[in-house]
Amino acid sequence: MPSEGPLTPSDGELLSQTAAGDHRAFSMFVDRHQGAVFRYLSARTGSAADCEDVLQETFVAAFKGCRSYREEGSARSWLFGIARNLSKRLYRKRVGEPDEMVPLEELGLQAGWGCPPWTGSFVESLERRDTLEKALARLSPEEREILVLRELEGLSGEETAAVLELSLPAMKSRLHRARLRLAAVLVEGNHG
Repeated sequence: MPSEGPLTPSDGELLSQTAAGDHRAFSMFVDRHQGAVFRYLSARTGSAADCEDVLQETFVAAFKGCRSYREEGSARSWLFGIARNLSKRLYRKRVGEPDEMVPLEELGLQAGWGCPPWTGSFVESLERRDTLEKALARLSPEEREILVLRELEGLSGEETAAVLELSLPAMKSRLHRARLRLAAVLVEGNHG
């Protein structure tokens, strides 16, 4: 990142100048940060075309929102926040949001509550890594993400909540649902 010296305006100054109508200031801001945002989006999207689209949308949103920027945090983190939100929106558009949440009781029944499948070949299939990987692949990215962080990587509840930017109770609720969905997928695979 280029240094900001006495002759080089800060990010805050560039955004203030942009808000006042100086398009050249915004070009300097883009030049300063586009490489970092591109690298970040490449990691998040996994697709060059998606990365380019979200990169462009990120700077359009930053241009439109430069008046709302407050120098409480760095302009760089503000920009990454915009990029993260836009990449999430792109993903949701692509895969579609569920029309409604499956009731917890229904998830419980799908997971096998009330009928003990946890014996014999079912337990053996759980021990096979490929069975788990296939089951995880059938979950939503959010369900996989929380299960991997909490169950496979062993993060604490507080750490998992922080990574996912959730409150601890919200993380626990999502984790519970994800565990039930995983169990339901495993039960379905065992009976299918």
